[in-house]
Amino acid sequence: MILEYANEGTLREYLKTNFTRLQWTDKLRIAKEIAHGLLFLHDKNITHRDLHSKNILIHQRQPKITDFGLSRHMNEMSNTSNSIVHGMPQYIEPQCLIKSGYKRNKGSDVYSFGQILWEISSGRPPFSSFASRDLIFKTIVFLRI
Repeated sequence: MILEYANEGTLREYLKTNFTRLQWTDKLRIAKEIAHGLLFLHDKNITHRDLHSKNILIHQRQPKITDFGLSRHMNEMSNTSNSIVHGMPQYIEPQCLIKSGYKRNKGSDVYSFGQILWEISSGRPPFSSFASRDLIFKTIVFLRI
């Protein structure tokens, strides 16, 4: 397998390094290009299921969605329906953590994209003040804020 080299690292690293220099037009362009990539996947009936800023690489200022290890074709059955163990809790929609047997879908990716928009606009990951296990606990007992 041959992959394109991403010369600017992950979106998380890119924002950490460049956030104060980025204009809103740059942030909107990044968000729009990620949205187009997600739309392309969904048009092909593929859900990513693990979308977060470390799974988006930046090459010549262009975001590239990567790491399709948890991705599924929407017609494909999967044993990994409840993703407490799989993925980053900050980017996983609450239903996935609360409902046993919940199947991630296009909406799951859209929720994750919303969390990425937070990160693009604020310069920091969502719920960054919480440890992952604390966030999971607060979500399960309906305290997520």
